[in-house]
Amino acid sequence: MSIFSVIKKVNLWKTLYFNFRYLPFTKAIHLPVYIYWRSDLSKMRGKLIIDAPVTAGMIKFGVHSLGHQDSFFNRTKWDVRGTVVFKGEARIGRGSKICVGKGATLTIGDGFDLTGASEIICQKEITFGSQCLLSWDILIMDTDFHHVLNGEDQIINSPKPITIGNHVWIGCRNTILKGVSVADDTIISANSTITRSITEPHCAVAGHGRHLDILKSPVTWTL
Repeated sequence: MSIFSVIKKVNLWKTLYFNFRYLPFTKAIHLPVYIYWRSDLSKMRGKLIIDAPVTAGMIKFGVHSLGHQDSFFNRTKWDVRGTVVFKGEARIGRGSKICVGKGATLTIGDGFDLTGASEIICQKEITFGSQCLLSWDILIMDTDFHHVLNGEDQIINSPKPITIGNHVWIGCRNTILKGVSVADDTIISANSTITRSITEPHCAVAGHGRHLDILKSPVTWTL
């Protein structure tokens, strides 16, 4: 991509502000994070850590990559009060929302690709391995937000970490809830609800809650 095409798609002022707000000057000067148009940087608190060699545009926030999505009205939202760690290159598509609460940590592995129109809500800890591909209309959250109490007024639904392994493909309209771990090389079929861990690697799964089935094993996937 030429520098001229990048300039047309990237919001230069927000890009400069974002990089120099979060990163030390020696890293910020390289502009490792590109902020694309229609991006809402509503809460820029907490910390941003790039745990990898820094190159220009290695992290793209709000890039348009969904042909069926209205590119004008869909906004990408950054609502961060905790810590976000990038382990390498990442693409976060337009219409997505990254929400990280105070004291929480979201870690994104190298080669992360979130197509768009999805939400990652982190109130404790969410970790993605390397080379993960996420489709659209996905919800990943490690909290229920509202407390459920037992008969002794003890909270029984505290936030729990989510861990997504390496080279995981998450299909469209999936929901992944707190306490879930997903093994490497997993394919999660469209319109599934994942509430328990997937421990077998190299498999394709589908289902809802306790009714989660392994469709095929072993499998792998590629673009």
